Amino acid sequence: MNIRSRLLPFTHCRLPLASWQLLLAPCPLAFAPCLLPLALCFLLQTAHAQETIFTGRVVDAEQKSVKGARVILVGLSETRTDDDGLFRVAVPASVAEVQVEMDRYEVVYPRSGRAPVPRSATTPIVFEVKKIQGGEQERMIRQLRDNVRKLENDKRFKESEIARLEKSMQDSIQLYQRLIDQSGGQNSRLIDSLDNRVKQLLAAQENALLAQKKEQLYKEITKTMLTFLDKAKNLRDALARIDDVFLSDAARAEFERHVLAYSSARDSLYSRDKGFAESVRLFWGNADANAKMAAIHDLSILDIHEGIMLPLNNTVIGPVRDFATGQSPRLAASKKARKGARKALEQLAFPLNKLQRNIDDLMVLLQH
Repeated sequence: MNIRSRLLPFTHCRLPLASWQLLLAPCPLAFAPCLLPLALCFLLQTAHAQETIFTGRVVDAEQKSVKGARVILVGLSETRTDDDGLFRVAVPASVAEVQVEMDRYEVVYPRSGRAPVPRSATTPIVFEVKKIQGGEQERMIRQLRDNVRKLENDKRFKESEIARLEKSMQDSIQLYQRLIDQSGGQNSRLIDSLDNRVKQLLAAQENALLAQKKEQLYKEITKTMLTFLDKAKNLRDALARIDDVFLSDAARAEFERHVLAYSSARDSLYSRDKGFAESVRLFWGNADANAKMAAIHDLSILDIHEGIMLPLNNTVIGPVRDFATGQSPRLAASKKARKGARKALEQLAFPLNKLQRNIDDLMVLLQH
């Protein structure tokens, strides 16, 4: 049975019979492959798009041209300025913004060296720089950049997070450099302190970022799992009141809301289940947590949804549909739905309680 099948709502009998496609309706994602050839053609066309010439001009605080400066477009290319302080670099047409760094210079404007790619190659972007005094900061920045490059291969971090990490560490290095400059560059204690600080920065900042990511993941994982458990329990409770569904439109509408809420929670859990399992493996590296994730998957997706909820299509929701559309008398439909509901209630008791315990155990493991 296709575990991507889901509970779909039933509606008032005014809708045509063809609208009563319920549990076994395929997920809309099943049609996504139809779009792939067109999307692929678009990507191939984009890949061959013409490059853009990025033109910049490097000046000092007095707006005088800085010639012969080594200019680095991070992740793209590098060049040197000419006698007029100008440089030109070809960048992909898809790039809207670049980050520029200067060897032996600090970019004062634009802030952090980020600049949009101009539409015209004849319109240079002006970069105001100041020369870095002394060699300590330059050496530390180089060491920092080498460490950051190692993080870029770490699947746990996004590009934006690595950029924030690098910026935070550069700010700390520049603060120390200002203190060294104020002391005339002769303060060996400050220089040693800066050297030790750089060695500690990466580990400290990485740990802080890891803690932040783990806290965010913890909230997302537990919220998704607890929401599924809560909606499954609500649908279970609604099954206990199945007789009311055949007595009033309001009761039938309430039952439909529980079906919809459960379907939404199940879709959310299913779509994020693999990503959550991979995140727990990468960020926690805890074998017990990995085992709990697998157990929760089996209980929620296989045992509860596929094994118990999906059959409700024929045993409960089907009779409700038939009664609502006038295809079956109330007595026969309610009898069949009552039988299916009782069976589901008996089946749900153990796995729901076990799922609750497993989620509680996982929450404890992820808090460490």
